Amino acid sequence: MNFRPTLYAAIVGSSLLGASLFLMAADDSHPPPPANPEYQQWSHFKPGTYVTLERKVFEHRENNVGVVEAMAHPPGAAVMRINTKLVDFNQDKAVLEETRVDLGEGSETEMPPDKVTLFANGEISNASESLMEKPPKQEVVKQTEGDEEVTVMGNKIKTHWVETSVKTGPELSTSKDWLSDDVPGGLVKEETRKTWNGKLLVESVTKVIDYKLGT
Repeated sequence: MNFRPTLYAAIVGSSLLGASLFLMAADDSHPPPPANPEYQQWSHFKPGTYVTLERKVFEHRENNVGVVEAMAHPPGAAVMRINTKLVDFNQDKAVLEETRVDLGEGSETEMPPDKVTLFANGEISNASESLMEKPPKQEVVKQTEGDEEVTVMGNKIKTHWVETSVKTGPELSTSKDWLSDDVPGGLVKEETRKTWNGKLLVESVTKVIDYKLGT
């Protein structure tokens, strides 16, 4: 079993952490966030619960000056599906099993299942520091929030969204996350964009396409 953040954990963990930090900044009386927000979110569900996210990444190569053509992705969107299942939960940790499928033109490539352990105290063994790094020399950070209903699998779900913009020199990164405690993992939808001197380099959309509660 690997004690490290998977792709799903990186996406969801950063979303939940960003929302927690913003709420604290907006209200000094707000209680401190739990040591591990992602563990806390999964505490609402029973083992056997799973969620499937679909993520589409669009690269705008025409604006990527200097990118080596052979290393760039082919035209169109890169699509992946990430299924995450809660296999064990107790007062100390939650164990998730993740399966990732990369979708190509007429093909599907399924990666071997991986497991990640979320400790209640926030400990993550062998964590990749790059996933936790804050952008260096941030010039402008702008955050807004609100509430919105989002349709998931034909059902309306009440969500709280947080939109963040970070400017570092000529680079501007924006993300908007729709969060709900009613959906396993907490993340309902995410949209991201990155521009350089106003030119769009990459954008992505991540959304829940399936989930089921354990019994």
